[in-house]
Amino acid sequence: MSKYCVAVSGGCDSMTLLDKCVKAHLDIIVAHVNYQKRESAWRDENIVKDYCNQHQIPFFVKYCNPEHKGNFQGYARKFRYDFFKELCEKENCVSVLVAHQQDDLLETYLMQCQRKSVPLTYGLAANVKLNGLIIERPLLGMSKKECYQYCFDHDIAFGEDESNFSNDYLRNRLRKEVVDTWNDEKRQEVLETIRQRNEEKFAHQDEIMKIAKSFSNGIDVAVFKTLDEPLQVLRAWLNLHEIGYSISERRLKKICETILKDESHYSFEIDHVQLMNSYGILEIVEDIEYSYTFDSIQDFDCEYFKIRKEGRGVEAVTLSKEDFPITIRSPKKEDAIKLRYGTKKINRFFIDRKISHKQRKCYPIVVNCMGNVVLVPEIGCDVEHYTVKPNCFVIK
Repeated sequence: MSKYCVAVSGGCDSMTLLDKCVKAHLDIIVAHVNYQKRESAWRDENIVKDYCNQHQIPFFVKYCNPEHKGNFQGYARKFRYDFFKELCEKENCVSVLVAHQQDDLLETYLMQCQRKSVPLTYGLAANVKLNGLIIERPLLGMSKKECYQYCFDHDIAFGEDESNFSNDYLRNRLRKEVVDTWNDEKRQEVLETIRQRNEEKFAHQDEIMKIAKSFSNGIDVAVFKTLDEPLQVLRAWLNLHEIGYSISERRLKKICETILKDESHYSFEIDHVQLMNSYGILEIVEDIEYSYTFDSIQDFDCEYFKIRKEGRGVEAVTLSKEDFPITIRSPKKEDAIKLRYGTKKINRFFIDRKISHKQRKCYPIVVNCMGNVVLVPEIGCDVEHYTVKPNCFVIK
């Protein structure tokens, strides 16, 4: 039997979803995020907690920093989905169930139209994959009104988020001024328009996706410049790598225009990763930090390097007991290695060898107990650790 993580805020939508899951006898856990931005946040947490206690459902809560500087909405979104992913991995859940309902779908569509964006899906998709996490939206067939009625009919407690009534947010204004004024006939008319637009879009998107997939892990900039629809291919390629879902069409256009120019050096931050031109290949660069410490020479494997007792000369180093413990880690800006002709910065080697920015972030650096860089695989060892009979090989 599959296990699910249900995201529950305590509002009527998510409490409807939670109660439906219980009545369907699903194997579930509940995830609640308390943003600590309003006094009623604690009321909502207790509503969810009390329901879970009553039905013996595992309840997990996480508190985010209400004083976060900058774009709080972006921070909060990443915070909750990181929490959901962490829980799914820990509790072996197949997906996260979220309580977006039909009004959310209609509001999202109106926002897309107002912003003239070209999304992967008009409105909201029933299923989407985000950072390796499967998100399901089972309530897209229910209206907000029906969620309220469900809670009233089944005597389900819920809370109201006061921010939903503020005119500070475009979504709230569209809800009150547009969606709430529609009768059932108008709603169905707009839903049918969304269905037709998505049908047309998905047929075209299949062709775009084929091109995006052909670039695999990096976009050849020279080929990209010859495409008929580079903007759409770029969006599809980003989404294939599970980033850029929330990027605006305006910003994406600016990024695309920069790529299409003859500039060779540029970098864009998207969802906490960097999109960079690395010697004619556009690649996604993440900040990667790792460190492994060893008290002796031993066979070892990880995703970044291997340790062996045999290998090639450019992977070799001769270690003595005075070098241990050694550390093999990701590069640091100040790293340098002592060679026969002097000391050279590791970053200079990366540039000279045209090693991509993506590879630089996770390139293994071997450091002895005194903090000296003694080996950089594929580049060589330092002058003091070179012999014709090396005893350790670090393979990138």
